[in-house]
Amino acid sequence: MVDSTATIPLNFCEKHNIAPFEVQIAIEGEYKKDLTEIDTLDFTNNFHLINPVPSTSLAPPSDASAIFDQAIKEGFTDIIYPFMTTKISNQVNSARSAQKRIKDEINVHLYSTDYAAPSQAVFILYAMKMIDEGKGVKDILKFYDDVKPYIYTIGVSADFSILFRTGKVRKDVKMTIVTKLLNLKPISDIPMDKGVIGFGGGIGFKGSIKKILKQLREVSKPEIKYDMLITHSNDLDKAAYLSEAVRNQMEIGDETVWPIPPSVVCSIGKGAVMVTLYPRYEEFKLRS
Repeated sequence: MVDSTATIPLNFCEKHNIAPFEVQIAIEGEYKKDLTEIDTLDFTNNFHLINPVPSTSLAPPSDASAIFDQAIKEGFTDIIYPFMTTKISNQVNSARSAQKRIKDEINVHLYSTDYAAPSQAVFILYAMKMIDEGKGVKDILKFYDDVKPYIYTIGVSADFSILFRTGKVRKDVKMTIVTKLLNLKPISDIPMDKGVIGFGGGIGFKGSIKKILKQLREVSKPEIKYDMLITHSNDLDKAAYLSEAVRNQMEIGDETVWPIPPSVVCSIGKGAVMVTLYPRYEEFKLRS
């Protein structure tokens, strides 16, 4: 079970017994579920036309109950829910509320990833590999504790317009002129247990990528081999450029490319791209 904000596509969830715990999005006065009731591509392409700006709200306890009940019905004994940091959302409280109702019918393991968005997705990818190896819940949670300090996400948005629209950056004449003249792109990262943090602006897309690469050099560990998750809001060209730029700088193993879900598009807009580095499981498990 994972928050829909984790950027794991619905078809991937359906294929691998992953239950998306979906954020709700208010679109022109109507609430819809993040993945199952909204077309990601259509929402992303037309996001700039939606007025007022769509807002997000927590999944209700009834949605968590539905997930738990389905798992019980299908004969599962355990659910692992690596939830997003409470610095961003308290959606886990809906799961806690639903958990009280089921009592001992199924074991629900709530695990704080201390992250959000693509960094959360990594915990699911690790769990899938460990389950394939026959590892149990205790082993998975122990591995989570060991590996999570080494996960890192950073990305760039197309422009400051979404930040102006949402009020996350105060729009004034000076700010508007500066961002347009310098072609500034907002950069943000997701450090452990701090939520999403502004990382300043880069001059143009390529200038932003240079800043991102510099930051990756500083946070990555030379003794660790990494896999990579690239996420994008309907811009495969930027995703490919970022992927190649990272690969030219460091050795990367597996690579996954996924679209960013509507709930995250609400914060970063169309044309954003993010990279998540995470230790290669096959190598890191030998250190744990």
